[in-house]
Amino acid sequence: MKIALLHNPTAGDAALRPSQLTSPFKDAGYEVLYVSTKEKGWEKVFSEPFDRMVIAGGDGTVGRLAPWLAGGATPFCILPLGTANNCARSLSQMNTLQSVVSGLKSAQIKKLDLGIVTSSDGYQLFLESIGIGLLAGFMREMRTLQHEKKSRNRLGSEERLMDALKYLRWMAEDYPEIECELLLDNEAVAGRFLLLEIANMAFIGPNLQLFPRPDPSDGWLNVVWIESEQRNQWRQYLQLCGRGKEAIAPANSRRCQRIYIHYTNDSAHIDSKVFSSLVTPVSIRLECSALHLVDLGPRRFLPSSRDAGTPSASILR
Repeated sequence: MKIALLHNPTAGDAALRPSQLTSPFKDAGYEVLYVSTKEKGWEKVFSEPFDRMVIAGGDGTVGRLAPWLAGGATPFCILPLGTANNCARSLSQMNTLQSVVSGLKSAQIKKLDLGIVTSSDGYQLFLESIGIGLLAGFMREMRTLQHEKKSRNRLGSEERLMDALKYLRWMAEDYPEIECELLLDNEAVAGRFLLLEIANMAFIGPNLQLFPRPDPSDGWLNVVWIESEQRNQWRQYLQLCGRGKEAIAPANSRRCQRIYIHYTNDSAHIDSKVFSSLVTPVSIRLECSALHLVDLGPRRFLPSSRDAGTPSASILR
């Protein structure tokens, strides 16, 4: 079996060398092509035929590569090496390297949906979520702090997640509310919100689960928003999360198939990419069964990690 191993060598703790990743696959009889997503021309791997693709990285890496897999028939799986690993957690892909090697050949294949954001600027694809308000501002701030301190890898992944939750709670105290008008299928929603998130995955941000675990292959998107009067409850929820306790987020939520944002006045994110503003109006929907996932099933969770990336490419390459 011929596989492509796409690796972000800076993901998470950056603890694995290329040889440590490829050797177990080769020892198991796989023909392996190693590709670093930090090297120029990594996209060329998608022009070659493979039986399987293994994405070794965090959410940014997965979100960056998913559009390149869209529309093709090559199944992929995730080897989670990031900080939050929201996509891997949501898809029951929190597997060890040994589990991936042993299950890659025999595991069943299931189809996944991929989100599409369309505006006058064109369109972008997302696997995890698109959001406006607090979480988008938080992602921008964390990116800036990481560059300034240059100390990201001095902390373990769990410490980074706890720091992120504390910082998000601090930001939530006085983060400006956003004005938003949108249509959820046929339901009009408008108001002043602390945040709005439209997700295809169960986990977003620093491992927040804001709604019941969705099925990213059922053709439905999950929309959640925090209203201005829920600010204090939201901060209490983040405090409980930071203590490792289970808590239900104080949020409004809907399941729908198409979202139309008429207007908003704040920064936005599409997966790991942050924008200072969102060009409106915007239409958001799913491309059903766009991806093929190697369903390795739930395993023991690895330490969580996360990295950043850029998720934009044509669904029809």
